[in-house]
Amino acid sequence: MNILFLLDNSFINDRRVYREAKSLVKAGFNINLIAVKSDIVPEYEEIDGIKVHRILGDDIYDIKKSSCFKSYAKTIIEKFDFNIIHANDQTMLNLGVKIKKQKKNVKLIYDSHELFHAWPLNTNAKGFIFIKTIIVRYLLKKREAKNIKEIDALITVNESIRNDIISNFNLKLSSVSIRNLPELAYNIEEKSVLRKKFNLKSDDKILVYIGANIYPKTINIEQVINEFANKPNTFMIFICAFNWGKVAIEDYASGLEVKNLFFHDYIPQHLLIKYLNDADVGIVSSWNKKDLSYWYGLDNKLFEYMMAEIPILATRQPEYIEIVEKYDIGKCINPESDNFYDTFNEIIGNRDHYLENIKKVKLFLNWEEESKKLIEFYKDLM
Repeated sequence: MNILFLLDNSFINDRRVYREAKSLVKAGFNINLIAVKSDIVPEYEEIDGIKVHRILGDDIYDIKKSSCFKSYAKTIIEKFDFNIIHANDQTMLNLGVKIKKQKKNVKLIYDSHELFHAWPLNTNAKGFIFIKTIIVRYLLKKREAKNIKEIDALITVNESIRNDIISNFNLKLSSVSIRNLPELAYNIEEKSVLRKKFNLKSDDKILVYIGANIYPKTINIEQVINEFANKPNTFMIFICAFNWGKVAIEDYASGLEVKNLFFHDYIPQHLLIKYLNDADVGIVSSWNKKDLSYWYGLDNKLFEYMMAEIPILATRQPEYIEIVEKYDIGKCINPESDNFYDTFNEIIGNRDHYLENIKKVKLFLNWEEESKKLIEFYKDLM
């Protein structure tokens, strides 16, 4: 079977798509992955058997240039042989639909990494630009709703999002949730990277947050800062990209004269464990009932903490409860009535118990096990 992967980035650090494509190659499938051009990587390369073709331009992001999708579809059909289109997220679903209209005998899989129809804007734009952003988001949501009618199968990142998409769009088709679990990590050794970098003592307690980005007024991180601010021998370390979001959170903390918060620039995934295993607790603070994409989310960071063997402090959202409480690897709280800092101390007091459970749980909550669902899903489509 020849599979055409469609991706709306340059395939430089997309761990989910890499894991899926690599697993399918290993299972005997032929993968051509279409990605976006970049100045820092070649137009064509082969990565672990994945044939990567960076032929898409930035026009795919501009709704005013949506005619580009028909042209890309024509080029792809002429160049590649494939039986199945695996479209990652809604922009590539649009391209997948255009391809399928010209090549009607292929099957189209929509791999939705998020709940796009309920995704917040996450922007600091104001005035006319903000209004324009709202209009564009409305048009993109309408586009997804139209395109999703053309798919043959659905993949999502968790059960909550899978159920929501099926219900919201009234889908009756084959579907599966494939969680973006890390590969199993063995032999975790303490490196003291964070303590050395920020000059912390061995008995200081570290709460760590990781994320590609950190957004103000979205992931409830302000409450975390309020409750941890200047607590003795306790430090917050936020690992995230240094962009407008980080600046906004830093300004917020500065306004409160917080002295025990440090920022570390984004760390590549393959180096994360080396840094994370120096922390005492990892936090997943999202508490956003009005944005279902966050409410139903299952952050990758939760599993990164688990692989690094640090207990988890999360909020009481459906997918977090299903992991953290079900397997007893940390605590989930309702931040409207509970306190993050108090719960942090409860976890510290029972840390050995959580660590013992984490070491067992990571043996079956890992990509090596999760990928088996993906392979079976594809075999059923054959």
